[in-house]
Amino acid sequence: MQRISSWTDLVATLGRFRYGAVRDGVAPTPLKAEWLNMVQEEIANVIEGAGVELSKDKDDQLWQVLRGLFDRYLPLTGGVLTGPLVTTKGIRSAKGLPSGQDAGRVGYAFSSDGDTGLFTDGGDEIAGSDLVLMIDNIEVARFSAAQGLSLRGGLDVGGGVSFNAVSMLDVIYPVGSIYMNATNGANPALIFGVGTWEALAPGRILLGVGSGTDARGQVVNYAAMETGGEYSHLLTLDEVPEHNHTTPQGHASQGVISTGSYASGDDMTNSTATTTPVPLSGSAGGGQAHNNMPPYLAVHMWRRIE
Repeated sequence: MQRISSWTDLVATLGRFRYGAVRDGVAPTPLKAEWLNMVQEEIANVIEGAGVELSKDKDDQLWQVLRGLFDRYLPLTGGVLTGPLVTTKGIRSAKGLPSGQDAGRVGYAFSSDGDTGLFTDGGDEIAGSDLVLMIDNIEVARFSAAQGLSLRGGLDVGGGVSFNAVSMLDVIYPVGSIYMNATNGANPALIFGVGTWEALAPGRILLGVGSGTDARGQVVNYAAMETGGEYSHLLTLDEVPEHNHTTPQGHASQGVISTGSYASGDDMTNSTATTTPVPLSGSAGGGQAHNNMPPYLAVHMWRRIE
């Protein structure tokens, strides 16, 4: 397509047609046959290119062709998009994933080499296909009706992000999860707006499920949700470490019995006296229970039950 200025210099600014009169010294732009033929061929090529035969009896063929293009390629009231997708730089690819060479899938490449764009993978018209974003033949993201969005690498977010709170919290805090807060004792259902929660183990310390071995080699197994332990403990006799006490010992004395009368020739009686029975060592201790708690930090704990 060319402007009329390609055939005459008698034009206005930017090669446009102009009014004028020769007697006034400004000649009008002449209507050249070359330009009219060019315009005619441009219009005829559009009509014939759409598969419509030119007819001298119809004066709306160009309009019918243009309306058909819009109705077929870009339905504004719903329907199925058929035919090629016209984009500024896109190239239609009828092979699906570049590496799959699947002629049954359709993708849209954003570059001339055909390995960067959106492509379908798997499925059919009934089951549906995954939509895959490829950059230089590398899968960057996959959209699936069954599994949602999956990203090949990390997610770098520069601005604010909003999520579906229910689905995100179901991932972060599924049923059975524990939520802890050092200062806020509000029910997580009020904080997150999701789930049913109950206060978890008030006054108790959490312990990992499974077998544990202490420094003495004792092995103990703990089951899920098992409880036990005590804040303080009163030792039983069996729990007291084996030990000895030192006690004062008794002593013996020997001498002549001081009472009685003795005549010449009587036998002398010798007597031995002993102390009282061995004394007790004495009692000690208050008989009270001792503290049985490790160092702790109290926080608010909740368990999701629904």
